[in-house]
Amino acid sequence: MNKKNKLPQNFDTKVLAINHIGSKGEGVSYLHTEFNYKEKVYNFFIPFSLPNEIIIARPTHFSSEGIRAEIIEIKESSNERIDPHCKHFFKCGGCTLQHWEFNNYKNWKFKKVYSPILKLSSNTHVKPLLTSSLKSRRHAKFMAKKIKTTTIVGFNEYRTNFITKINECIILDEQLVKLINNIEEPLNNLLQIGETINIHANLLDNGIDLLIDGLKKVPFNKFTELNETLLQNNVIRFNRKRNDKTTDLLFITKNTTLTNKWFSSTIYPTPGGFLQATFEGENAIVSNTINALENIHKSKFICELFSGCGTITIPLLLKKFKIHAFEINNETLEAINIAAKKHGLGNNVVTQNRNLKTTPLNPEELTKYDAIIIDPPRSGAHLQFSNIAMSKVSIIVSISCNINTFIRDSKLLIENNYELKWVQPIDQFLFSSHIELVGLFEIKKFD
Repeated sequence: MNKKNKLPQNFDTKVLAINHIGSKGEGVSYLHTEFNYKEKVYNFFIPFSLPNEIIIARPTHFSSEGIRAEIIEIKESSNERIDPHCKHFFKCGGCTLQHWEFNNYKNWKFKKVYSPILKLSSNTHVKPLLTSSLKSRRHAKFMAKKIKTTTIVGFNEYRTNFITKINECIILDEQLVKLINNIEEPLNNLLQIGETINIHANLLDNGIDLLIDGLKKVPFNKFTELNETLLQNNVIRFNRKRNDKTTDLLFITKNTTLTNKWFSSTIYPTPGGFLQATFEGENAIVSNTINALENIHKSKFICELFSGCGTITIPLLLKKFKIHAFEINNETLEAINIAAKKHGLGNNVVTQNRNLKTTPLNPEELTKYDAIIIDPPRSGAHLQFSNIAMSKVSIIVSISCNINTFIRDSKLLIENNYELKWVQPIDQFLFSSHIELVGLFEIKKFD
């Protein structure tokens, strides 16, 4: 939502009929009422509600989009409502839709992609939704905060900065849950009262790769207790981030590799580096990308924008494609180079540091490629897509974790003679409003 104004806690409650679940996973209701001396129909957004429910809700925030409210009482419950499987639901901000019967939830998530794609391009084929398994998430960011004499480790509560202590999770791999439960005490001995740190954990082949953003002033000799706990919980590499964004290596015990057995590929992620949330999600993204490139001549280089540390790059190299990879981070580019050389494919990849948000590749630079793969951050890459649209490169594979920016950027291609042939929706983020997708664009050919 836009800028929100917090409302007083004694604000009058409202009886609301939930119409549908909105794009952010919240129940949406419409009510003709007076607010701030203005009478009209207002949009209400109520988390943890479901379609066709009648609820009593207390407004909590106001913005230009509408009024956010919290449930006080459910007067009429939906027959689609189920008991959530996790005891932290309603508090932890990671899941917002565990209370919805799973098939209804999946249908809603599919429509999040299908409906806007249909409006954008009525001839596009939207493939069936692919869904990750429970306890399959291998990449997580959690927080720790010292409050008086104790430290809480967990996730932020829904739409707040308050941290919910986590004892269990049906989404995370069990090794990551075990780590969360066991590091509170050693962190408590290092943190100052009121201090909050961010903890990035990636589950790799041999164990957990941990990066802590915080504890910058703690001397190395004070880490003994924490290091011992981390080693007991299968942490194989531990770094802390400095103020200049470089990292201190506290220890490393095993090879920090990540292997995808589907594609026989191995990469070398950087500390705290971005990974696809689950192997199933990664496999879906890579498989669909390979399928999209099946008619590309492999003698020419493919342009990969926002390449990361090689999750897509290395499987493509193993399929005999040649890649020119662009990324802003030198460490991730070096990870690609190392992995390519380990596979004996160093001559088939060229890496280049480039800030694609501020200095996108221009149309002339792009015309030498037969295909472009682009996987931008959630905010999309509007300037880069504008240049891609003018380049007339024949194949564009667009990967996105935000349907709104995907639609926005896709319009540029469609307005410049591209066809969106198909879209693959992928649910890596179970019980949340987030969804991943891969789309194939082809330039129209005229006889």
